[in-house]
Amino acid sequence: MKTLLASLTLLAVVPTSALADPVRSADAVRLVGVVHSADVGDQPYVAGAWLPDAPRRIEQFVFDVPHSAREAGLEYMCHLQDVGDSPWLKAGARCGTTGESRRLEAFAFRLTGRAAKDYTVRYWCLVAGDKAPIGPYTNGAPCGSKGESRELLGMKVELVKRDAGRGGRGWK
Repeated sequence: MKTLLASLTLLAVVPTSALADPVRSADAVRLVGVVHSADVGDQPYVAGAWLPDAPRRIEQFVFDVPHSAREAGLEYMCHLQDVGDSPWLKAGARCGTTGESRRLEAFAFRLTGRAAKDYTVRYWCLVAGDKAPIGPYTNGAPCGSKGESRELLGMKVELVKRDAGRGGRGWK
């Protein structure tokens, strides 16, 4: 699987009301990622979000952090059609399926390592039937739908320093 470096900048498709705590791109840690979508296959996670103009259901994703942020201990899980919640997976592991036409309906991210006190991960999602992404969510809260049979169409993930743009104060 080919992975590409993704910049964590904000996209115009994310409404400013959903981004109540904007962060300068210099404060974000770049993630490596690939999203697998129906009828398209693997696509690089680029420009800070995977919110395509012609969305297809997301079936799988994989993210990793650069060496400089490995101590952050990124983990994620996903909620799969007809299966339910996956276990928490370490960065670099595939979350979801390929070749089964099984949609992702929700996901969550969390930090567990020593650097987790200095960073937070926040994320948004676009779910079928919604006109705009919802979020931000943090600290393992599920983003998406469970028990509603609605497919996940887009996602955005940021790993940022807790005091980024906040005058040294931490935030959650």
